[in-house]
Amino acid sequence: MCNKDLFFRSFGNGKPLVILHGILGSSDIWVPTARRLSANYRVIIPDLPNHGNSFHTNTLSYDAMALEAARFLHRNGIEKPIMMGHSYGGKIVLTMATKNYIDMEKIVLIDITSERGKDKNMQKLFEILQRPLSTFSTFSEAENYFQNLVPSPSMAALLVKNLHRTGGVLQWRCNSQVLAFQYEEVMCSVGLPTASTVPLMLLKGERSDYVTPTAVDMLRLSFQNFTLAEVPNAGHWVHADNFGGFVQALEQFLK
Repeated sequence: MCNKDLFFRSFGNGKPLVILHGILGSSDIWVPTARRLSANYRVIIPDLPNHGNSFHTNTLSYDAMALEAARFLHRNGIEKPIMMGHSYGGKIVLTMATKNYIDMEKIVLIDITSERGKDKNMQKLFEILQRPLSTFSTFSEAENYFQNLVPSPSMAALLVKNLHRTGGVLQWRCNSQVLAFQYEEVMCSVGLPTASTVPLMLLKGERSDYVTPTAVDMLRLSFQNFTLAEVPNAGHWVHADNFGGFVQALEQFLK
């Protein structure tokens, strides 16, 4: 694994709260949440390896990503943080907890559990990364192209956020090759602690199908202090679909 540090953004002061974004995400997606919480916390949002402005690796495995995240925290003197992760980032947090890489104050999982992923829509995103990227002169041209390939505008916008301009043309900023061909690494299940006393909240979207009753029961068995909250009128991208409801549930748990 590469030993460079991860790119990150930091807001506010106080107890550290670290947010790990989902697959094909980046730190900038979580800036509104960070600014909202920065009155009471120091909110740190890294770009995970192979995403955003961070270095690229040859793997997406949860074991490798959990180790990189733990190294990032140790290098930057971030001790006993509140760990929050969305989707892929949430599974990384669970892996960190299972392997006891760091001490955590609390855990927030955003619409994800330890179970294997089942979403066909996410597979479409990975298939697009395997195609040659057409030459676009503007980001809006790229977004219009993606909207014809994916089922929702939010997914097209997510792809556009992974582009940057190089030599007058748009290219992938993310590690498109690793992301395209290691899809199974992202979809696989992860382990859970035998018995953890760390308070954990699972924050799910009302319309999302990412969280099953069986997976909730597994989390409840692994974490003695478990809370389940549902954000109304929200799908898998809870923070984007209903920001007000998302923040309200989050702040109630953090208090």
